[in-house]
Amino acid sequence: MLRGYYTAANGIINEQRILNVITNNMANAKTAGYKADMAIPTTFAEELLLINGEHSRTGTIRYRTLDMTFTDLEQGSFEQTGSRLDMALVGNVYFNIQERKTGETLLTRNGQFNIDAEGYLALGPSGRILDENGNPIALGTADFTVSRDGVITVDDGRVYTLGLTYIEGGTDVERVDDNMFRPYENIRMGNIPADAVYEVLQGSYERSNVNVADETIKAMDAQNVFTACSTALKIMNSINQIAANDLARIN
Repeated sequence: MLRGYYTAANGIINEQRILNVITNNMANAKTAGYKADMAIPTTFAEELLLINGEHSRTGTIRYRTLDMTFTDLEQGSFEQTGSRLDMALVGNVYFNIQERKTGETLLTRNGQFNIDAEGYLALGPSGRILDENGNPIALGTADFTVSRDGVITVDDGRVYTLGLTYIEGGTDVERVDDNMFRPYENIRMGNIPADAVYEVLQGSYERSNVNVADETIKAMDAQNVFTACSTALKIMNSINQIAANDLARIN
């Protein structure tokens, strides 16, 4: 009886966590450079109580859990704006950004840049964009062009090279903000392989890679499971109450 109660409660908790991931994706569907998270629960087969085996001998039951979340780094589509300050990246490379509060170098695909109050190329309040040497880029003007290999040429003749970092497809990263990441592995900034194919496109930015239709279907599935678990929990609670009342009458 109690196992059924705990299983239903476990289902409610897991589906709520999955719904939280899905709703965050949908809330950021229009956030430039946003990469969708995927909730990865353990499979039923992994957590099945075995008839024969250690679980049955010890009397222990395993419950399906939300194992982890994984960030999908697949490239999103591009929005053309014509603005010199907007940049999009083709390929598995990321802009290097100096986080404003901590000074840590993070990665982003959001190329909706601006010139901050001190003349640096920046990503709004998030931080300043770095060059290949890890220094903030002091442009002082929006009058510049960017080549496809990331060389910035200001109209007055100054030249900078964007700091870019290569992250192989399928690599797991830690989300620091909605569109900034920190690699879990010890990846050196500016580590672009000689054979890597990439481009910097000025006048465009990368949209979120969230597929709203897919996320809606996932949300409906998770909500259905949540409702089923909630209903089962109510039934288990009613049965427990009946059993408790019957036991009281017997005693």
